[in-house]
Amino acid sequence: MSHYAGQGMVREPFSTSPDPNFLLATRQHATCLQELEISLRLRRGLNVVTGDIGTGKTTLCRSLLRIFAADAATDVHLLLDPHFETSEEFLRVILTSVSGLAPDPELGLWGLKEALKQQLFRLGMVEKRLVILVIDEGQKISPANLEILREMLNYETNTAKLLQIVIFGQRELEPTLAAMPNLTDRINVHRRLSPLRFGETRAMIRHRLTVASGGAAPRVRFTWPAVALIHLAGGGSPRKTVRLCHMALLEMLVRGHDHVGLAEARAAARPEPDASAIRATPRRRAGFAAMAAVCVLLGGLWFSLGGHGPVLGQSGIAIGQVAAPAGMPEAVPAAAAVAQPQPLGADLNTRGVSLRPEETQSPAGASGRVTLQPVRDMGPAVRIKVDTTASPLLQVQTHALPPATTGEAALARQTGLRADNQ
Repeated sequence: MSHYAGQGMVREPFSTSPDPNFLLATRQHATCLQELEISLRLRRGLNVVTGDIGTGKTTLCRSLLRIFAADAATDVHLLLDPHFETSEEFLRVILTSVSGLAPDPELGLWGLKEALKQQLFRLGMVEKRLVILVIDEGQKISPANLEILREMLNYETNTAKLLQIVIFGQRELEPTLAAMPNLTDRINVHRRLSPLRFGETRAMIRHRLTVASGGAAPRVRFTWPAVALIHLAGGGSPRKTVRLCHMALLEMLVRGHDHVGLAEARAAARPEPDASAIRATPRRRAGFAAMAAVCVLLGGLWFSLGGHGPVLGQSGIAIGQVAAPAGMPEAVPAAAAVAQPQPLGADLNTRGVSLRPEETQSPAGASGRVTLQPVRDMGPAVRIKVDTTASPLLQVQTHALPPATTGEAALARQTGLRADNQ
């Protein structure tokens, strides 16, 4: 708080904690709070308050608890997280809170209901106490447990309900309630909180600064343009407005100003960097496109080579022909040109194969000869026939040769294999 003390404040003005002291009694909040108090004191049963995220439901809930905290004849039980897997677990928690004792672990669903009913009759009829169950985050309640709450409303006398229930929840609760008409018909007060208007946003900011200054006139002020920008950026949500005001106030302290102006509000409303947006810069998008194109080209080359890449040592694999231009004779289909491997010792067709050492490393020249380095231990060799005299588009045929003898394989690995186009 030392950085706020210089501004005449005794506490943080824009905390996101649900402090009832900072609740601004706008028309809708004040009306809702009054209706809830009257319904509870008259023991009318079920009440529901819904609203979008950050509209002040939890702060309103804490304000309601404060109203009844000083009432000695009232027992208020707060359930912050109503999500339970089973109705038995849900009932055990409520019964433990109401009675102050853990129920018998052997009790089933019916036994828990009876035990809770006896406790409510004792408190309401004998001790004349007002029992209130307040549930926050009501959108987490399962339909089965909502049905349990409906059954609790049947615990009543001729004039009043023995258990008063208030549910605060987000808008997701409304469709669930709409699907249970036998429950919605029992709701006494149902209020939906709306976003703040501009005048309410401005009043809320001033109210928080006044409370943080100990009730004195605040030294720090927000200019009208700053409030307008914060209201637009926050969409009238009290929670978002509080967060933006906190950031704007810190920006004011950093700049050494005595008020929050448009520059501070603009800095507070600046959107945070999005990791996905950073990754999707134009340069990165172009890089991704280039990488995709390379992958496509490599995939096409891989497919054109029969799915085995540049290694041409797999027997029985036919390499597809390149389409010949119009007017040229069609090449023999590659599949037809593949010879079945012959047993070892059969006639070996070595026509066009030269094993002269001085020519094994020479590149392909004008004669159209191609020199390939034999692949080690990759099975039978493949002879390639290339015709480059007719057209730049090559016609490729393959002929599978039977496995070489041990001596021939060793000689091929040492000197290289040359295939001519004859």
